[in-house]
Amino acid sequence: MFETKLISFENPCLPKSCNTPSMYADQYNQAISQFRSMFFKGELSRLLSKVLRRPHWLYDLNALKPNLHVQGGSYSGIQVVKISSIIGSEGKTADFDMDFHPIKEAARERWVNMAMVYLARLPLPPIQLIRVGEAYFVRDGHHRFSVSRAFGQIAMDAEVITWRAAPPFPWQADGLSKQQVSLKIIHTST
Repeated sequence: MFETKLISFENPCLPKSCNTPSMYADQYNQAISQFRSMFFKGELSRLLSKVLRRPHWLYDLNALKPNLHVQGGSYSGIQVVKISSIIGSEGKTADFDMDFHPIKEAARERWVNMAMVYLARLPLPPIQLIRVGEAYFVRDGHHRFSVSRAFGQIAMDAEVITWRAAPPFPWQADGLSKQQVSLKIIHTST
C-alpha cells in the first residue's frame, strides 16, 4: 500500500574519495596521529638522552638573560626564519623538549587544534621570536612552531625582536653541553 523509497545521498558526480568521512574528521585524525607520534618520539628522545647523559631540554632565555649582558634591543620586523636556528624559549621550557616535542599530554588539545589549522592551510599570525646573536628563542607561538616542525616545515614567518649582546653566548661555549652551561650559569649567578 505505502511504497518505501530509500534516498541515496551519494552524488554520482563526485569522486570516490569524497565518500570517505568528512575532511574535518580526516584532519582531526591526522592531527591526533601526528601528536601521538611526536609525543612518543619525544619520550624516546628524552629517554635516550638520559641514558647517554645528553641534554634534552630547551635553552631558557629567562635563565640566560642575566649572563647575556643585553645592551638593548630593537624591533626587526617580520622575517622568514629557519626552524633549525630556533634553540630555546622565553618561559615554556617545561612544555617542550629541545626538538620541540610536547612533553605533557595536557598539551594535546591545543597542539591538535594548531595541527588542524595547519592541515587546513588556514593563515596564522607569525610566531614571535627573540634573536640573540644567530640564535632565536620563541616568545609566543610555541605550539604553532612545534606543529610546523612536526610536519617538516624548514622555515616560517616570525616577528623578530633582536637583543644586542656581546658574545660568546652560553650555547656557543666551547662545545660545552647544555648541562655544563646550566651548571656554569648557576655557579656564576650565586
